[in-house]
Amino acid sequence: MKTILTISFLFILGAANAQRDYVYGVVRDSLSGDEMIGVHVRNIDAGQLTSTNEEGKFKMPAQIGDTLVFSSVGHKTLAWIADSTWFNREEIEFLLPVNTIYLDEVVVGEFPEYERFKEMIIQEQPKDTTFKIFGVPEVVMDPYPQLEKNEYLNPAFVFFHPVSALHHSFSKKEKEKRKMQQIRKRQHITSKAYQKFTREWVAENTKLEGDKLTSFMDYCDFSVDYLASATLFDIHQRMMALLPDFLKEYEEIEKYKEG
Repeated sequence: MKTILTISFLFILGAANAQRDYVYGVVRDSLSGDEMIGVHVRNIDAGQLTSTNEEGKFKMPAQIGDTLVFSSVGHKTLAWIADSTWFNREEIEFLLPVNTIYLDEVVVGEFPEYERFKEMIIQEQPKDTTFKIFGVPEVVMDPYPQLEKNEYLNPAFVFFHPVSALHHSFSKKEKEKRKMQQIRKRQHITSKAYQKFTREWVAENTKLEGDKLTSFMDYCDFSVDYLASATLFDIHQRMMALLPDFLKEYEEIEKYKEG
């Protein structure tokens, strides 16, 4: 009896770990090696955002293939793509290099009239928010803006980049770009969802075929957002929980048709 309980406990513990999917890391300055406090860590695939604590450490939910972007004032913005080794380590070290900035000559003049000032803001090119992905030699940059409304209206962003914040707020061109970005983002989420919940994968796990398989996939009725954000383990558990009820209902419908 004790052996059975021990095996059951280990099985439950293993299942819990399979659902964990967290990355634990520490961010340090690449020159001094000191831990960096308040570094923004963003999972751009999962839409998750956090920051490092007083010890430079953070915890971020992630899956293999997710891109984590690290940014901090005075340092270069870099990104790493999560791989399978990340989830087998207690802590991962990330190094951010200092970003040296050389200022052009500043000319002080009279403050322009309101209409002229507004026109200058709209015509101003926003600050480059691109970043380098660590380990990838060449990056094809997205032509559409990465900033969401809650980001360019964030008090910290407004304080450090006032001109960019005003530009993103008032420019009609930027508003159109954001609309296009939302469309592209939705297409990406849909593509990511159906790469997981494929006909072949469902058939392999349920042993269903043909019309029966098609009916079961419709019966599951998983939303695109759920499929894109959930792990394969979670999807599998939920799908297999629905299978007995589906088989029972499907059998009753077939009997009704025959009768």
